[in-house]
Amino acid sequence: MGFLESVRKFWVVTGLTLRYLLGTRRVIAMGLLSAVPFILALSLAAARVAAFDILLFQILLIPLSFSVVLIFVTLVNATALIREEIEDNTIPYLLTRPISRSAVALYKYIGYLAAVLLLLVPPILLAYGVTEAYQGTGLGADKDVLGGFLVATVLGSAAYGALFFFISVLVRKPLAVGLLIGFVWESIVGSIPGDVPKLSVIHYLRSILKGMIGVTPLTIYRTDISPGVAALVLAGFSIVMVVLTMLVFSQMEFRQKA
Repeated sequence: MGFLESVRKFWVVTGLTLRYLLGTRRVIAMGLLSAVPFILALSLAAARVAAFDILLFQILLIPLSFSVVLIFVTLVNATALIREEIEDNTIPYLLTRPISRSAVALYKYIGYLAAVLLLLVPPILLAYGVTEAYQGTGLGADKDVLGGFLVATVLGSAAYGALFFFISVLVRKPLAVGLLIGFVWESIVGSIPGDVPKLSVIHYLRSILKGMIGVTPLTIYRTDISPGVAALVLAGFSIVMVVLTMLVFSQMEFRQKA
């Protein structure tokens, strides 16, 4: 009975989170941004660009997908999970339910992850399909590229989302702080020689892409981290950030605004 009750609470919170993230006008902007890789691939195919192949696909989409689209989509959605409910004064109503605060935070994160993957994964699949069709090869011809992109997208969504989720319970303006981290810190630190890039999420995403894809423009990217280790680091980082968020959220005090 306790297990069934936990499952019911899980579905309630994750369902509310999915409806909140995917059921507002925000999803239109997020959907358009997420679709940029597919729109770009379709435009190149429609323009009959002679050089358009799986290598050009990577040259264009690795920086676009992982340094722009992924960061912005995860930032906007993850920072909205709790902070917007606090600002809208709806969080006290959610906390009246017989669910622990830590469980609320965890279930919201799971709902977030489902929502952003629904936004980010289909355009990558479609862009890959357009590329393979244009160059006249089967869908499985470059499955290492597709596999690398999907693994990096899932782990990047988890890691960036967990980081931005944690920031959202620490500061009142998480979007501004997240923009600095996502587009300044990740860009600068990820490009510094030596071991400094290991302090950025993008470094581990690039390590995964380089290690999983046979022929890639990231061949010249310097990393001594294998895809497996990079995946473990990102998974561990995500777990730590979510646990810290649960702990902080459990200690927060909320007063219903008049």
